[in-house]
Amino acid sequence: MASKHAYKIEIIPWDHLSPEHVKRMHDQRVACGWRADEVLEWAESAKRGGKTFYWAVLAQDVPNRNELLAQHIAAYPKESEPLRDTAIEIRFALHQPTGRDFTPIGHVALDVHDAKEDAKLGLPVGTVWVHQLYISSALQGGGYGVATMARVESIAAQEPMNAKWMALDTLAKEVQKEAGDIASIDVGMGNIMPITSKEEWYTRLGYQTYQQGPGYTYQAPDGRSIQLRVSYMKKRIDRETQSPSC
Repeated sequence: MASKHAYKIEIIPWDHLSPEHVKRMHDQRVACGWRADEVLEWAESAKRGGKTFYWAVLAQDVPNRNELLAQHIAAYPKESEPLRDTAIEIRFALHQPTGRDFTPIGHVALDVHDAKEDAKLGLPVGTVWVHQLYISSALQGGGYGVATMARVESIAAQEPMNAKWMALDTLAKEVQKEAGDIASIDVGMGNIMPITSKEEWYTRLGYQTYQQGPGYTYQAPDGRSIQLRVSYMKKRIDRETQSPSC
């Protein structure tokens, strides 16, 4: 399903061999509040054809683009220096980088899980998973997350993945109520508490919750370990339709 926001974002591959790209990924994961300590592991995994990350970049024709980038950089001064498009391969497939400079406002990852793991969750072989979606808190609410999802769904549906289904896991919408005032579970470090839960947000994009189970363990500031339930969601992406979403 096409998105009316898709034009707002361009996707550029993360260069896991570039120290600058790796550092920026770490900085954005710190801003996100989740899994910053895993970035070096992701870089090593990418060398073995593992999880593939993409930068979310404001498209050139987005209205007020320079002002939007200024908002992002004001919120995250460490990201003031642009990166360069240098990735030469994506999951072992050769890629021709443009060499141009860009400033990412977020990132997202695609991965293919073990077929046995997918089977346990009732998913067909070849399902592509989306992970680690992050958009700068300074720019949230502008449709850039929706646009990023539309872009990676298009990538997953094409060669070489040729996926029919996308899947993801996210915090169950009930978690926020159960966790009381521990806002940082949902928003990371210093972000604004969203009105809509992540599960509800993905539902609006056409994803359906088909299973729930134990997921992340959250270490609260007061020392408590809280087991957070996750919702597993899926979406058929190989059906073309003329009606836009979101």
